[in-house]
Amino acid sequence: MKEGKIDIPEWWAVCQNGKCELADGCLRYKAFERIGMTVDKWTCVMPGAMSNGECRCFVKDEKVKIARGFDNMFAHVKRRGDRSALRNQLTDYLGSKGTYYRYKHGERLLSPEQQQLILNLFRRYGYTENVDFDNFTFDYYFKR
Repeated sequence: MKEGKIDIPEWWAVCQNGKCELADGCLRYKAFERIGMTVDKWTCVMPGAMSNGECRCFVKDEKVKIARGFDNMFAHVKRRGDRSALRNQLTDYLGSKGTYYRYKHGERLLSPEQQQLILNLFRRYGYTENVDFDNFTFDYYFKR
């Protein structure tokens, strides 16, 4: 994990078990090290998650390719009906109009799964060339 600030979602369960043989490569333990004693309460993984050397809550400590924004994708949409259909389907998928626009303009990061769904949706409408996200970064992905 890089030094510096890591935005750990409040819902993310951390693990305090530094003696665990998986701790060095576990994002949950690394997140606990970052928040440490700076908070009064946090959701934690319980010791029962570990059984026979395996942890049901283990998440590998690795960065993934995260996309930011898909505004540029719509520049390649030529048919007017496609534009509104794509927008409506993405709004349904992402949850609401406000959430859609936060993702579209890069205020929220798109997980690898979300990226794939969006690319597949554009492909279904025949848009395969020059269809890419506005920006990319490599970061830790806290998956629910």
